[in-house]
Amino acid sequence: MANQEEITQYNILQSIENGEQISQRQLSSQLGINVASINFALKKLTKRGLVKMLGANPRRMQYILTPKGIAGKTQLAYKFFDRNFHFYKAVRKDVEDKIGSIPFNNKKRVALYGVTDLMELAYLVIQDKELELVAIVDDEMKIRIFGYHVIGIDELNNYSPDFLLLTKELDIKRTKQISDFTKIVDIRL
Repeated sequence: MANQEEITQYNILQSIENGEQISQRQLSSQLGINVASINFALKKLTKRGLVKMLGANPRRMQYILTPKGIAGKTQLAYKFFDRNFHFYKAVRKDVEDKIGSIPFNNKKRVALYGVTDLMELAYLVIQDKELELVAIVDDEMKIRIFGYHVIGIDELNNYSPDFLLLTKELDIKRTKQISDFTKIVDIRL
């Protein structure tokens, strides 16, 4: 994972690149970091030639991204992507292994419980495994995702899934609403 200093630098470079005339105090508020840390990061970025400071009055200082700063921001973004892509692949493999270990026995109707990042990965794995996703369930989020209207647990039996794959915790009391013909499998990592 990226360290906090790199994330701060990237966020500062992003804010400056967006053309915002922004003060250290505004950056502090926007990024949730104290002004002294913003000042320190800006000085470091300036020393490295990524940012140019214009003006003599510290309260009216203007920051400009240099060509080297644009390249530096791109390099930071690439590093984040590269690290996160490796992490994504490892997590996806774990999800594939969990779903692959379920004895489906020719039963292919599945539902996912929990609108989470894990649910999105499980959705992709289900597509690859040629299972039939019949519903996405979450009592807290009534949205539309992947072409499905998210339903409440009380509506699940209308879809007759063979398996309910949990991507977030399901209250034990709520499980009593689920048909005995639906097997509940926790695929959380």
